[in-house]
Amino acid sequence: MKKLTSNSFNAQKGFTLIELVVVIVILGILAATAAPKFIDLTGDAKTSVMQGVQGSVNSAINLVHAKALVSNQTGATGEVLVNGEYYAVKYGYPAAAGAGTPAGTTGNGWGIDKLIELDNGSAITYATAVFTHGQASDTANCTVTYSDATFASSVVTAAKSTIVTSGC
Repeated sequence: MKKLTSNSFNAQKGFTLIELVVVIVILGILAATAAPKFIDLTGDAKTSVMQGVQGSVNSAINLVHAKALVSNQTGATGEVLVNGEYYAVKYGYPAAAGAGTPAGTTGNGWGIDKLIELDNGSAITYATAVFTHGQASDTANCTVTYSDATFASSVVTAAKSTIVTSGC
């Protein structure tokens, strides 16, 4: 019969807990640096940018509408003064595109496209109140569109923004 001695425990092979922890930490660091190269999050980022643009448009709608109500500019045409500039309004909501330059006369002024003033460096392009992400995979489907307020049957339908992010 074999006798167990204290030397038999030293003969066992395996990794210590510290060695295993070090290997796990190294694998975690490698995974953290390599994963972003394999996971493409640009579509999500562009979608988030367009959601931010829609939020800016909605804030501009609310700001101008409040100013129009206070200054009694709720007719088919009008203008409100915001931060020293005149903006065209229709039924108390910002116009999609203002006519002419800010002059302080009814019917002239900037529309919502000037009110937002997006930085061209952000790759957001806009004209006549259609805000498009210029670097989207499909720029026709990565947009925020602004619609003027309408008047029918003595009821004003509020201006609104709609977002399409299927092509971001």
